[in-house]
Amino acid sequence: MIKKIPNILSILRIILIPLVAWLILFDYFLYALIITILIAISDFLDGFIARTFNAQSEIGSYLDSIADKAFIISAYMLIGTQNLLPIFVIIIVISRDIIIMGAFVLSFAMNQRLDINPIRTSKINTFLQFTLIVLVLINNVGEFNPLQAITFLIDITMYMVIATTVISLLFYIKQWLNYN
Repeated sequence: MIKKIPNILSILRIILIPLVAWLILFDYFLYALIITILIAISDFLDGFIARTFNAQSEIGSYLDSIADKAFIISAYMLIGTQNLLPIFVIIIVISRDIIIMGAFVLSFAMNQRLDINPIRTSKINTFLQFTLIVLVLINNVGEFNPLQAITFLIDITMYMVIATTVISLLFYIKQWLNYN
């Protein structure tokens, strides 16, 4: 039973994406924040349980990746439509995930199996992307708005997200080109 928990957590994250999207779209930032934190915790637990209890599976790695990318793309698109971050940040973050997904789809269409494992930079990037979403949501919850410290953290995290996004994308492109 415990070996199914990581996949259940990934599926739960995927199911929660439309709810978070709706909450952000209609400015229910506190509720979006709470659910985003739950999604981030479940992402951590998913990987922790899979590694600790040797419950890793091919379908699980796909579900985890889909859940992460779908959440990141959705959240950043909505944060962008609400003008909560500069558009260039949104474009960089979303473009990276689209390029990576495109490479996997293209490789699949060409009957080439891509076995690229996430690099540490990519894991840091995902953590920072989640952190930036949380900080932006905190900054827009009425009780916290505006806190100078949060704005400073958003700026620092935003540039860290840009750096790790570009670095991890370049690494994945290099790995993908080495396969071909």
